[in-house]
Amino acid sequence: MSAHIGIRELKAKLSDCVRRAADGECIVVTDRGRPVAQLTALDDATLDDLARIEQGVAEGWITPAKRRGGLKHFDRPQLSDDAPTIQEMLDEDRGD
Repeated sequence: MSAHIGIRELKAKLSDCVRRAADGECIVVTDRGRPVAQLTALDDATLDDLARIEQGVAEGWITPAKRRGGLKHFDRPQLSDDAPTIQEMLDEDRGD
């Protein structure tokens, strides 16, 4: 079962919504009536992954980021019209 809630109402009822999500309910967050996000419980696999990451940081084989924020946006390289296809490159690599 899922419930829809607007951002303003979510702000006012955040603790209740988090509890409901943790209990298995899917909360769909809307902005001006348009769904934009969902709040759900974490599954066991995700919790295991997070625990493994924390273990890696504690043991030193994972180094956390030094600054916050995601990857900077970058543009995909544009291939020219005469660029070889993947198949052509594979054929050349294999000597076909």
